Amino acid sequence: MHRISRRSFVTGLVASAALPFVGQARAGNGLASLKFMTEEYPPYNYAEAGQLRGISVDVVVEMFARVDSGHARSSIEMLPWARGYNLTLQRGGHALFSTTRTADREELFKWVGPFVPTVVGLTAHKGRKLTVDNLDTLFQLRIGVVKDDVGQLLLKAVGFPEERMEVVVSNDQNYRKLIAGRLDAIAYETEVTRWGLQQLNANPDDYEVVHELKRSDLYLALHRQTPDAIVTELQGAFDSMVADGTYQAILSGYQAG
Repeated sequence: MHRISRRSFVTGLVASAALPFVGQARAGNGLASLKFMTEEYPPYNYAEAGQLRGISVDVVVEMFARVDSGHARSSIEMLPWARGYNLTLQRGGHALFSTTRTADREELFKWVGPFVPTVVGLTAHKGRKLTVDNLDTLFQLRIGVVKDDVGQLLLKAVGFPEERMEVVVSNDQNYRKLIAGRLDAIAYETEVTRWGLQQLNANPDDYEVVHELKRSDLYLALHRQTPDAIVTELQGAFDSMVADGTYQAILSGYQAG
């Protein structure tokens, strides 16, 4: 069992779906040639001792087996988010997880899931005593974002001044800036932010979510020209995991003790 925090990351997730994708050689429909990509986004996908781990990764690996794709854990490539996102957006044969499904992205990809609910919000140090109750207050902050991540996109959607965004490729940079007091807040998935702060020996309980930007779900996103037959095959594999209890077993394996 992987114990990742003092509190469970899976409360309320049982009813949600998980993420999977894979190539399916036996159908002869192109699944076997799909390239699956992810990023450092714990507890959903992350590297540990040179191997990919996490709720979403374990679900994907199980899906690989169920569609008899010939893929394995080692088939998944870890890339910076912006690179993986743009490859999936622009090139056929690519799939990316864990991707937040939003209205702006709906027609850009095809989707398999949902695998877990997600909250994207502003996390700040409690000592700053920030209250964000209107756009004027929000626009006064200096906020860290990851390039092309949903946090950046949601801030842009409400007109947040770009000059007040600290745009990075890896959120590890923003965690360090937040700990050092060089940022007012980070716009990112809130549980992933807690994890990241903890990995840098900061006490996540010293931080709080001062504003929610979006509640949604994490999915597998596939290039928009992916054949519907592939999407159906992958969704069926995921649905079977939920039905037979395998998905819940994966979630329970990441539950804090």
